[in-house]
Amino acid sequence: MKYFTKEWFELSQKTSFHLNLVEDQEAELFSEEYFQQLYNSELMDWLTLREEMYTIDFNKEEATEEFDNVFIVNQMILKRQLPQMILEQIADLRVFALYTASRKVINAVTKFCEENERLVNAIGENYRSYYKEASTSFDKEIVEDFRFHDCKVINLIQNDTNLTLTLNNSGGFTDVDEVTFENFHLIKQDGLLENTWWLYEEVYKVNNQYEFHALLENGENELIDFIISAERISFTRKDF
Repeated sequence: MKYFTKEWFELSQKTSFHLNLVEDQEAELFSEEYFQQLYNSELMDWLTLREEMYTIDFNKEEATEEFDNVFIVNQMILKRQLPQMILEQIADLRVFALYTASRKVINAVTKFCEENERLVNAIGENYRSYYKEASTSFDKEIVEDFRFHDCKVINLIQNDTNLTLTLNNSGGFTDVDEVTFENFHLIKQDGLLENTWWLYEEVYKVNNQYEFHALLENGENELIDFIISAERISFTRKDF
């Protein structure tokens, strides 16, 4: 990938930490009592919402465990994705994980996220500008059909000349079920493709052949680069 790289995708996941943050002066200092009060208040709101949603099937114990799991995972994500200079300004990460922070921290996080979003959008716009011009020389079917965002790769079949990917397109924006790269040359594949989610793609023409780039994600949230060149590409749709 030249535009939608792994680094670009990871940056795109760091654009929304500031959303839904609530300012509270008490978040400026570490306080176990304040944290417990906030946690219990947020838990009560969570339980009330779940009870309204599920009524008869509502289980308070399960809903409480679900809230705590979300809370723990949120802290792990924040530790991994926020820069150290911001983490050092947060008095209690547990409080921040409950979407509460001081004005100073909110300002720092907002600046961080907005700058990331600016960079992410700029790269996306650069690719769209490239593609608008380059696609005038692409086959019509490639322009119309090579877009598999949110599809799942469920199978791969390969022989001496062709490589075929079978897709579950129920979550995507295409009716294509199979894509075949004819007379292909595999340039890069740094992970298994089966049971991965298709995130983004790029298309190029190199030495009179098409070069297809894709960024995928597996069940362990690992990103995979897949780059393949081919003389032709064909698409298959199921007949109902």
